[in-house]
Amino acid sequence: MQADAVAVAGLAIMAASEVPNFLAGLLPSTMTIGRFAAEPEDRARLRRSEFVGSALAVGVGVGCSLVANSPVPFIMVLAVLAVMLFEYERAIRGAIDSGTATPINKQSYSWAG
Repeated sequence: MQADAVAVAGLAIMAASEVPNFLAGLLPSTMTIGRFAAEPEDRARLRRSEFVGSALAVGVGVGCSLVANSPVPFIMVLAVLAVMLFEYERAIRGAIDSGTATPINKQSYSWAG
């Protein structure tokens, strides 16, 4: 019985650790979002990427739960996904609320030298 619990825990940790990987593959960092998410089309693209990354992560959670015959991997995936989506949404909303985000193609650079 102990080995089964360790196996379930291992699958849960592996599944949960994939959530940031899926999201990072589709989304920029929260700092980048906060600086460049000025346009509605950019925010829409970010939210589509949140959806796709979430779907992939949930699929891994379901698969690991089926293999483990336990809901624990799925629950851990949902917990990590909730934290990650909260942070991404906070960055998107912060870009809107702060008014300091600039479209990425309208950046001005100052080279100190």
